[in-house]
Amino acid sequence: MAARRLLPPSSARPATLADAARASADYGVSDRPDWRSVPWRSRLRAVTVDGRRVHVVDSGHGIGAPVVLIHGLGGRWQSWLETIPRVAAQRRVVALDLPGFGLSQPPREPISIPRYARTVERVCELLGLDRVVVVGNSMGGFVAAELALRFPARVERLVLVSAAAVSIGDFNPLPAMLLVGALARTPLGSPEGMRALIGRRHARHLAFANLVRHPTLIDGAMLWELVGGRGAPALRDAVRATMTHDIRGEVTALDAPTLIVHGREDMLVPVADSQWLAQRLPHAQLEVFEDTGHLVMVERPVRFNDALLRFAAD
Repeated sequence: MAARRLLPPSSARPATLADAARASADYGVSDRPDWRSVPWRSRLRAVTVDGRRVHVVDSGHGIGAPVVLIHGLGGRWQSWLETIPRVAAQRRVVALDLPGFGLSQPPREPISIPRYARTVERVCELLGLDRVVVVGNSMGGFVAAELALRFPARVERLVLVSAAAVSIGDFNPLPAMLLVGALARTPLGSPEGMRALIGRRHARHLAFANLVRHPTLIDGAMLWELVGGRGAPALRDAVRATMTHDIRGEVTALDAPTLIVHGREDMLVPVADSQWLAQRLPHAQLEVFEDTGHLVMVERPVRFNDALLRFAAD
């Protein structure tokens, strides 16, 4: 067996501070309704899955299939702040904190992608959802694909956003897990340290350049929400679960219509992974966002939401 790589497999390189001045006008521009104007507390609720509390945001209504949003590693439901208000204006939308992330309790059983998929299935059942459009970012893409494979009657349509498919099997999880532990012991592990960092242009760029293409063009309030999931109790085990989950032999069994979205300059997951998926999934379409990193829904929210709603309505 070939040795695993020590570095992420993407060949993309970070933008410079000067590059932000050349970004297109839609980069980082919030969609409408503005997420800052939403009374989020009234949309929060919790359900119990396998004796553990799972927190969700449940908003909107409409005649179309509900949309279920699944965050990635280190995320929480707030990863979808730019998506929920726009989608909720047309149909019901549910975003959850996976067990061990956000406000959801850690699971009793060891973390795995199939167990996370079963949790999402159970949440859908408890909330009275029928067939859904399931959307997953990064690790959440793995969970969404697993849901579609194991519970095909639940998934009407599938959206994979920056989801690893090929490269993840060649990635050595040890450096990532060591980095997670080290960051928690730095000033970035405290709210005060993170607020100070976000408020400084150069420091913000350096801290977030591997996640989004132009950190200085993302609103500071959004960056604060994105880092709110740091230190999640499930993070290390979820890293391990993601690195050891391999769907390459099963992708052709994904029969649901699938939208695959990827940022061209994603430094965490190479765009080649999504291109590989698009060639093998029987009912897939691929949209590549130029000058965009790993969080397409945060970096290009208007265009992403347009694509999502158009696909959901087809």
